[in-house]
Amino acid sequence: MTDSSARVLDARLLLSIIAAGIMSFSGVVVETAMNVTFPTLMHEFNIGTSLVQWVTTGYLLVLALIIPTSAYLKRRFATRSLFTAAIASFLAGTLLAAWSPYFNVLLIGRLLQGIGTGIALLMMFNIILEQVPGERLGFMIGIASLITAMAPAVGPSLGGMIVSYFGWRMIFVSLLPFLLLSAVLGIKNIRQAGKLEQSSFNFSLYLLLVIGFSSLIFATIIASDFG
Repeated sequence: MTDSSARVLDARLLLSIIAAGIMSFSGVVVETAMNVTFPTLMHEFNIGTSLVQWVTTGYLLVLALIIPTSAYLKRRFATRSLFTAAIASFLAGTLLAAWSPYFNVLLIGRLLQGIGTGIALLMMFNIILEQVPGERLGFMIGIASLITAMAPAVGPSLGGMIVSYFGWRMIFVSLLPFLLLSAVLGIKNIRQAGKLEQSSFNFSLYLLLVIGFSSLIFATIIASDFG
């Protein structure tokens, strides 16, 4: 971690926080915006409620599985490399979801978006904690928290308006300019603060976590279907 006395809140640091913030905000907004598209998706793809809910359930499941790996990823890989992987996954998922001729393709796109959001959410806070000067730390954490808090409030209203006037695919298309801006800002400005480590990853423990999370989700869905 960078010595707090040597930290400087310069333009590059602000732009790197903005880059991660745009991706984080986009990920949360699209998650809540998709909730209002269920009737439209059910009609277009001729599917039921139990299947269409995987648009958000699958996304949140992937998000929940990515977040516990953040500490390992942060130690093992450069911050810019992680950002590049996250934005590439998010962009690929967004393009796939916008084009999707079948529900399965839409679901794959949403899962890819979940991977990108999972990495971006914690990266924004990691950059702040590692690089922002101590006297500005509280303010910047507040701004980052505001970004993640505002998105769920904006998503449903924005999603409803877009679906009503332009169709559900436009939810994904409208994200593309912001994601491209995030990519340019992040790849150009994100810096490495801490030293990388050749740490090992506990795959057996993570597999148990995956099984536990997935089992809980499936059990909840089955219980709601029979309830």
